[in-house]
Amino acid sequence: MKTVLKTVLFLLFAVSLSAQAAPEEHISVALVVDGQQAACDNFEIELCLNGDTIKPKVTGQAFQIPAAFKKPAAEWNDSDKLDISLTCNNDKLVFLGQHPAFVRAGDWQLGMARPLYAVKEYGYTHEFDRGAWLGYLIFEGEPPVVTFVAQPDPLAGMLNALIKQQADASDGHARDIAYELAVLRFDYPTNRDHLLSVLNRCLLRPKESPENDECDGDLLKFVVNLYWRGDSALLLPLLRIADTRRDVIDDIGGFYADLLERRGKSALDAMQHLPEAQQALVCRLAYEDDFIHDPPKLLRVKKTLGEHDDPVAGRCLTALNGR
Repeated sequence: MKTVLKTVLFLLFAVSLSAQAAPEEHISVALVVDGQQAACDNFEIELCLNGDTIKPKVTGQAFQIPAAFKKPAAEWNDSDKLDISLTCNNDKLVFLGQHPAFVRAGDWQLGMARPLYAVKEYGYTHEFDRGAWLGYLIFEGEPPVVTFVAQPDPLAGMLNALIKQQADASDGHARDIAYELAVLRFDYPTNRDHLLSVLNRCLLRPKESPENDECDGDLLKFVVNLYWRGDSALLLPLLRIADTRRDVIDDIGGFYADLLERRGKSALDAMQHLPEAQQALVCRLAYEDDFIHDPPKLLRVKKTLGEHDDPVAGRCLTALNGR
């Protein structure tokens, strides 16, 4: 009996001691570079809640949740805004206008994506179109929330490393480096033309040819991304390759759908240089690859096309209506 009593008293003491030593609520921050976890030296964080700066207590790669954030999510107003500044390895990323409720016990993932990784994984955001690389912050949860911020300047050493690699690169590696250098605006005409040359060469292959390290869906992503970055000279070449082939340009209809929604006037003007049958094909591919899955987007585009009194818009509407 005495042994049992001693055991119970010991367990109660251990539980009490554990409760006293329990750490305050905190958030752990993991750094991920191009999809791979990386070390985060000199970690710093600064929060700015509705204009008031707060510097949380930092331990390693975690920080304690300040008292200002310890309230239910429902008590925050829509007008409450939070700016988050995170620093790893002397690289600072700032995420403006976040919801204060994201500051809750758990984990954050701070991401840094260089051009090649960013366009493959996050090209759909269009945030990357405005930067040399992409920063992102993932708030863990169900479902997780992710916010992006374009970074205007290359990471230290990025440009010189790519220039050095290009000298000995070939095939798919040369293609990838040409894209990254084009994003960084280094010798842009040469690197852009290299991508176009590879694209045209890939399209000369028989339809349904197997992918290789040069001819795959990433190649189209590269050229499309350069267009969204402001190279309007790429629009007509991208429209001229409209086809139903599914090897190199599998999802080109998705680009055409975004184009018709975001830059309808530019699309119609450029399509005037295509044969009538190909004009209709551009719009049909947009429907099959995108609009069929997004009826509200289709309605918006149809409304815009209906406001244009020209034959190209009429043919596009006919194709979108399945005729």
